Amino acid sequence: MKDQTRKLIRYTLPSILSMVSIFLFSIVDGIFVGHGVGINAVGAINISFPFIMFFESVIMLTTIGGLTVTAIRVGRKDFEGANQVFRLVLVLNTAISFFLFLAGTLLAGFIARLLGATDTFYPLVKEYIFWYSIFMIPCFLNGTLLGFARNDGIPELVSTFTISASVLNIIGDYILIFPMHMGIKGAAIATGLSQSISFLYVSCHFLFRRGKLYLGSFHFDPKLTFTMIKRGMPECVAHFGTPITMVLTNIMLARHLGDNALNAYSLLMYIATFSASIFIGASQGLQPLFGNSYGEGNEGDLRYYLHSGIKVCLGGGIIINSILFFLGPSICMLFNANDSAIALFNQHMPKYLVSILLEAVTVTISAFLYSTTRSKAALTIHVLRAFVADTIVILSIPVILGPQNLWFAPLIIETIVMTAAIILLKYNTRDGLIGADKE
Repeated sequence: MKDQTRKLIRYTLPSILSMVSIFLFSIVDGIFVGHGVGINAVGAINISFPFIMFFESVIMLTTIGGLTVTAIRVGRKDFEGANQVFRLVLVLNTAISFFLFLAGTLLAGFIARLLGATDTFYPLVKEYIFWYSIFMIPCFLNGTLLGFARNDGIPELVSTFTISASVLNIIGDYILIFPMHMGIKGAAIATGLSQSISFLYVSCHFLFRRGKLYLGSFHFDPKLTFTMIKRGMPECVAHFGTPITMVLTNIMLARHLGDNALNAYSLLMYIATFSASIFIGASQGLQPLFGNSYGEGNEGDLRYYLHSGIKVCLGGGIIINSILFFLGPSICMLFNANDSAIALFNQHMPKYLVSILLEAVTVTISAFLYSTTRSKAALTIHVLRAFVADTIVILSIPVILGPQNLWFAPLIIETIVMTAAIILLKYNTRDGLIGADKE
C-alpha cells in the first residue's frame, strides 16, 4: 500500500467514523426525544439547530483559519509558529464562547422567535436553547481542541473521543428524559455534559505535551489574526449558510404548509445530515493532508488527495444513501411521527439524498481550496450558497412554482453551487495545484 493511501485512510477513516457516530447518535437522540417528549420536540430541536450552527460558524472563523495555517506551518517544520497559532485560537475562542454563552442564556426567548418558532414550538425551543447555552464554552472549545488534535497527528484518538462523547450523550438522554422526566431540557443537558467530558479528556493531550502542539505563552499578532480570519472565512460562511437555509425553509413551510410539513422537514434533516456525515468527516480528515502537502510544495500528493477525496465522498455517500433509501421510512417511524409527517417524508426523501451527493463534491473542493490558501475561491462558493442561491431559490419557489415544490429547493441549490465549485477549481488550478500565495 502506498504511503499516500495509508495517510488517506489514517486521517479520513477515523474522521468519517467520528461524524457517522455523531449523526447516528443524533438520530437515536431524536428518537428518545420523540418518544419521551413528543414529535413537536423533534421539530423544536430542528428549529433550534440554526442557533447552534450560527454560533459554530463564528467559531469556525478562527478555528478553521487556525487549522489551515497550522497545517501549512507543520508541513514546513515550523512547530513554534504552529504553536503560536494554536494558542492564539484557543484564547480567541474562549472569549467568543463566553459571549455566546451570555447571548444564549439571556436572550433565549428572543432567539426562539427570531428562528421562526410558532406558538406550538416556542416554549420547547426557548428551553432547549437556554440549557444548551449553559454548556456553550466547553462544547465549542471541545470542537476547537479536537480539530487541533487531528492536526497534531492523532486522528484515531480524536475519533475515540468523539464516539465516546456520542455514547455518553445517548446514555444521558435516556436517564434524563425517561427516569428523570426532564423533557427537552434533559436532551440539551445530556449533549452539554457529554461534550464537556470530551473537552476535559482531549485537553490532557495539550496539557501534558503529548504532541507537537501544547499550551504555553503566546503574543497577540494582529497580522496572524487577520490571516487566520481570511483563511477561516469560507468555512465560517459555509456554516452560516446552513442555518440560513434551515430558518428560511422552516418559516416558509410553517407559513404555507403547516406544522406537519415542518415536522417532516425535521425528519428529513436527521436523515440527510446522517448521509452528509461521510463527506463532512472526509473533508475534516483531508484538511491536514491538503495543508501539509501544500506547505511541503508536494503537488503529487495534493493531486492524489483531491481526486481520492472526491471518490471517497461520492462512494461513501452512494452507499449510505442506498441504505437510507430503503431503511429511511422505517427509521422515520421510530421518531413517533404522525402519519401525515411520515407520508411527506417518504414522498420527498429521494430529492434530499440526491442533493447530498452533489454537496459532497462541493465540500471536498472547498476544503482543498481553503487548505491551499485559495480562500477567495472557497469563499465565493459559500457566499453563493448562503446569501444568493439559498435565499433566491427558497423565497421564489412558492411564488413561481407553488409552495408544494419547496421540497425541490435543496436539489436546485446544490446543482447551482456544485457547478460553480467545479468552475472555480479549474480556474484556480490552471497553473498547477501549487501556485497560490503561501500562508
